Amino acid sequence: SRLASCKSVTPLFPKCPLGATMSAHLAAIALLATGLSVFLLVQLFPAQVSTESRNLRQQPFSREVLSSSGNKKCPVDALSAKEGDHDAGVALRRQLVQKWAPEGSAYAWDALVPMHTAAAWNSPTVWDIYAPTYGCHRPLHVGGVGSSAWDKSFPLESKAVCNPEQLSREERCVIYSFGVGWDTTFEISMLRFAPHCKVRVFDPTTTAEKFWQLVKAQTPDGEEPPRALALDFVQVGLAAETSENYREGMLWNNKESINVMTLADIMKKQGDEALTILKVDIEGSEWTALPEAVHTGAMAKVDQLLLEVHMAGCESGYSEHGRGKLTRLLDTLETAGMRSFSNIPNLVPVSKGNYPGCAEYSFVNKNGPFVTRSCGV
Repeated sequence: SRLASCKSVTPLFPKCPLGATMSAHLAAIALLATGLSVFLLVQLFPAQVSTESRNLRQQPFSREVLSSSGNKKCPVDALSAKEGDHDAGVALRRQLVQKWAPEGSAYAWDALVPMHTAAAWNSPTVWDIYAPTYGCHRPLHVGGVGSSAWDKSFPLESKAVCNPEQLSREERCVIYSFGVGWDTTFEISMLRFAPHCKVRVFDPTTTAEKFWQLVKAQTPDGEEPPRALALDFVQVGLAAETSENYREGMLWNNKESINVMTLADIMKKQGDEALTILKVDIEGSEWTALPEAVHTGAMAKVDQLLLEVHMAGCESGYSEHGRGKLTRLLDTLETAGMRSFSNIPNLVPVSKGNYPGCAEYSFVNKNGPFVTRSCGV
């Protein structure tokens, strides 16, 4: 206290007793010595420091780093406010369609200004008008990071997940991933975040053998690839019907027909009553498969939906899908409680000379834990 009072006289030239001044000098020397020691340790042992930092980044979210109030149920007024914002966003979306679309109709817009033409991509674009209507406390991009060798060979896609740190608190965690193609980094990353989750992958256009080869090749350097039972593969697709001779959508790997099931039938067969996350990338079949899932009530049992929509301009096989279908799909999903918090255009087709007619949408169920128990995150 003596030192503090004498310093207040003149900051640069304090009139302090000799003992107080010497004490201050000794304290400064000790602090400088400590900082110098830390600096030397970092310089002498850089590998150990970087390894520890790397391991820390790769650890799944733990309860210790989470807020103690993160699992608190949100007040009713807070949830009502979020719904009010969503309603305002939907109203704005409809106003923009009325303003910019010919005759105020999204279907007329598709007919007069098709999305596979350059005029369709003058501002405002479809992604400006059909923007997210909801908020998320902590959205995080998951996936897109594989092994160093694979990252240099192919572009890998990430998905926006809402409040993924909550996964560690969910006793029931089931993740469905439809359409894996040649990118398994999302599924690998989800198991790094929450090792207790069950991740089920569905794809009728590839084989289990090729899938596990991809998992091994794309697991980040220095890590063990995930294995069954945490990660599972089923050679079936998602559609609006259950059939062994399905021919709709863009079928990969020279497939003429595939085996598909509805979401309700798949959940019943797998024994899953609800889904924590549903990832859907099914090359154009989403326009019929997801409304069917809403109709049967299966979509209401999904906490988050990560969806790639495929529309005209993106690839030649999606020419029938435009703004009109997107309007109807969003309206349908919203009746099941789904609220969009992210939309990101897929720019890979642009690099091939096409237009950004495909986009990654992320939705959160307003009645699910990622909303109702997100306060305090």
